[in-house]
Amino acid sequence: MKTFVVLIAFMQLAIVASLRKRKPVSITLNAGKEIPLDKIKAVSKQNSDSISAIKSRLTDLSKAVNGLLKTTVQQADPASDGYIGCYKDDSNRHLKYKISNLGNSITLAKCREHCKGYKYTGLQWRTYCLCGNELANKQYPRIPESDCNMACAGEKNRMCGSGYRNSIYLVKP
Repeated sequence: MKTFVVLIAFMQLAIVASLRKRKPVSITLNAGKEIPLDKIKAVSKQNSDSISAIKSRLTDLSKAVNGLLKTTVQQADPASDGYIGCYKDDSNRHLKYKISNLGNSITLAKCREHCKGYKYTGLQWRTYCLCGNELANKQYPRIPESDCNMACAGEKNRMCGSGYRNSIYLVKP
């Protein structure tokens, strides 16, 4: 995130310089090296005010980003069909109850029926249905949707997770 902030600063600096038709600004970054804001110096007296303004904006942006990074999001709002997201799993199981292979007839509706009395249902490996009440767990984080890439055997237009990947839904949307 710090690289992003520094990159924005340098882009703004280059834009300001070009808008004022000054000499081109040359910037060299050493990959992996953090550059504190107080180390960014004006290359000429004319752009000193611009750099001060950019430093001020970057300080505000940095505070906002750090505030966002401290905020923990437990779970995303469910979609209209109750879909929560794609979550990591392993042999210890994220959703630990009523693990069943529903075979080629698996659908979200059948999995929800199977998991009545639980809060969440997970569809995994095209044919498996898992049930549970706990979603927020550091061991089983939400992962990219592309990881849940296997169509359900009985509902081809719906993703049923993949190997140790759960497509998780609310039992009652």
